[in-house]
Amino acid sequence: MGDAGWADASSETFIRFADVFVPDRETQWDTMVALVPESPGLILELSCGEGLLAERLLDTFHDSRVLALDASALMLERATARLARFGDRQEVRPFEIAEGGWRSQWQGVCGAVVSSLAVHHLDDAGKRRLYADVLHMLRPGGALVIADVVQPASAAAVRLAAAEWDRAVREQSLRRYGDLSGYQAFVSSGWNSFQPGNDDPTDMMSPLADHLRWLEAEGYVGVDAVWARAGHAVYVGRRPAA
Repeated sequence: MGDAGWADASSETFIRFADVFVPDRETQWDTMVALVPESPGLILELSCGEGLLAERLLDTFHDSRVLALDASALMLERATARLARFGDRQEVRPFEIAEGGWRSQWQGVCGAVVSSLAVHHLDDAGKRRLYADVLHMLRPGGALVIADVVQPASAAAVRLAAAEWDRAVREQSLRRYGDLSGYQAFVSSGWNSFQPGNDDPTDMMSPLADHLRWLEAEGYVGVDAVWARAGHAVYVGRRPAA
């Protein structure tokens, strides 16, 4: 949602169907929140969407502040309305995740930087630059926590991820709507990146092992993948405490 190629039509589709389209969305968020250090102070969210994760973070960490960034005008409007009840504990701003200017504004002050479903819009070099820049934005002991789509490492794994993503969406459509209408919207929109023919040039997924290796190479510690399903993963790295 923080990508320049993300159109408002995609934002509208995501707002309507994200609870069905994203495998175990609530579990992903719960996992991310659990990985944020206690009393994080400033939390920076990259590509906040309509502000649902930011809202959860603000409700969890009462002594902290969230700065929520996104590129979509529609998402920024939704996030601003959703987070208004938190007053000066929140701020919503526009940004482009691939640009570097915003990264120098919060050197060494963030207790956590979090991002959901955005980093895969960067190419490999862009991901590495982001990880390097975020490390310097974190205060000692601060955490980078990411939930994203990752590239399965073999053709067999791609097929498995595609099938599991379809299965997850079918289950969630039945739970939410009592029918497969959500799954049908998922298929018709070509949202499953791992199904043949659903190529999107803005999707540049990288293998999970590469993400973890890049984080370690940039100097993060405690690097780990803590949740994965259907080609989606939650992973974390921390700035050394000293």
